[in-house]
Amino acid sequence: MQDNILLKRGAEADIYLINWYDKKAISKVRTPKPYRHATLDNEIRKYRTIHEAIMCSAAKVAGVISPFIYFIDPLHSEIIMEFVEGENMKDVLTPQLCYKIGVYTALLHINNIIHGDLTTSNFIASKKIVLIDFGLSFYSTRMEDKAVDIRLIKQVLSSAHISIYEDAYESFTKGYLLVTGEKKTNKVLKNVEEIEKRGRYARVV
Repeated sequence: MQDNILLKRGAEADIYLINWYDKKAISKVRTPKPYRHATLDNEIRKYRTIHEAIMCSAAKVAGVISPFIYFIDPLHSEIIMEFVEGENMKDVLTPQLCYKIGVYTALLHINNIIHGDLTTSNFIASKKIVLIDFGLSFYSTRMEDKAVDIRLIKQVLSSAHISIYEDAYESFTKGYLLVTGEKKTNKVLKNVEEIEKRGRYARVV
């Protein structure tokens, strides 16, 4: 296998398919930002690299399947992790898969983990569902932060998956309900509605 095949060039990091001890792996390298002071930039990239690895591991403890971290190099802002064989969820999404996304989201939220980029592109349909990219994840007990997570996946479903939107979102909420219970689910969904109302009001004004 050819080493270091660029898979994606992102705003914050580049993603490579690499050979790690004779097996496929993913290398995520946070690239320097020339608009930031070099010393500050190095510290920010180092912190975010370590933080992402910690959040990825925290998700596992919460019961969410995420890539296994093989190696962290804070000096070069690099994480080497498991390459997950499977299909990107955005290409194969069904209401049944949305149910599992709801379960995963709830498992994170009851452990006060906010994913921060909860889109169908960040789920891999393999033998089991795998959640990836914890670069924007953080801990929070705030209902608003959990609602923002759900609001994002709802937006994605209503735009990129419009043909199955109603069934998909209903399945998502059922999966979420299974884990958190009716009271907490209703509370966070009400917060989602409030966020949507604020958005509509802001557009009108």
